[in-house]
Amino acid sequence: MKINFSKSFIKKSSKLIQKNPQLEKSLVKQISLFKKNSKYPSLRLHKLKGQRSDQLTIWIEDDLRALCIQSHDEYVFFDLVKHDQY
Repeated sequence: MKINFSKSFIKKSSKLIQKNPQLEKSLVKQISLFKKNSKYPSLRLHKLKGQRSDQLTIWIEDDLRALCIQSHDEYVFFDLVKHDQY
């Protein structure tokens, strides 16, 4: 499995980490778990519905989620959003 991050994901995560340094630890942990086993229960991986039906989300912490798109064996993380934003 290959994982990539969009420029907007990197920019947004950097901005959020500046506000909350603890977030970096959670983000690294969850992405590492995802690399090892995308179906790991604490990730709460699920496919979105409606207009975002091609997107997947994983839980990072509290109500923060990382959004990604899967193409074959590659996942591209492109946004970090609060649960109520998707």
